[in-house]
Amino acid sequence: MSTGQDPKPEGLRARKRRATENAIETSAVRLALELGVEHVTVEAICEGADISRSTFFNYFAARDYAIVGRAISIPEGTDAFAVLDSSPDDLPLGIFRLLFAAIGHTHVNSEVARMRTRLITEQPEAARMTLATLLESSYHLIALVTAWLAAHPEHAKLDAPEREAVLAVSLVHGAITVQMSTWMAGEGDVNAEDDDLHRVMAEYRALLA
Repeated sequence: MSTGQDPKPEGLRARKRRATENAIETSAVRLALELGVEHVTVEAICEGADISRSTFFNYFAARDYAIVGRAISIPEGTDAFAVLDSSPDDLPLGIFRLLFAAIGHTHVNSEVARMRTRLITEQPEAARMTLATLLESSYHLIALVTAWLAAHPEHAKLDAPEREAVLAVSLVHGAITVQMSTWMAGEGDVNAEDDDLHRVMAEYRALLA
């Protein structure tokens, strides 16, 4: 993901961590598709991913997060503000970057994304779980963006910081949902780029013109 600087090459430890994360999520979603969400256990996920129970909880705080995706833990204070500061006049782009900074990498595993989409369409409980994790991270993100706007009124587009934060966060979540179909069409880990957001935002503007 471009932030105005050349990205650092991903180290071996980061690649190994991402491979383990992919293995856990792949195991969890496959089991959910085969057995139903309610019948998936942490033990079965660990067996499918060939990991220990302690390793599982090093990556995911709960079973549900492995199945539908974790609620993103947004960076606090100056760390989060620094990401938003990287694009002060393009708030949606700053939020997009912040979300991936919170994840810890800019990769989307296309196979996991495809399976989760199928799971959500086939099992209503999975859709409810997905919405719950989205709302969990959204509330924190909106509060943080509101605080950033209040601290930087010169970059605000509206007179109401919280309303602007809600609108911007909603736009980014919508853009990621739209872009997911493109990421799912890839193979393996697909890199999320700033241009992905720019493309969807241009489509938003075309609709509003």
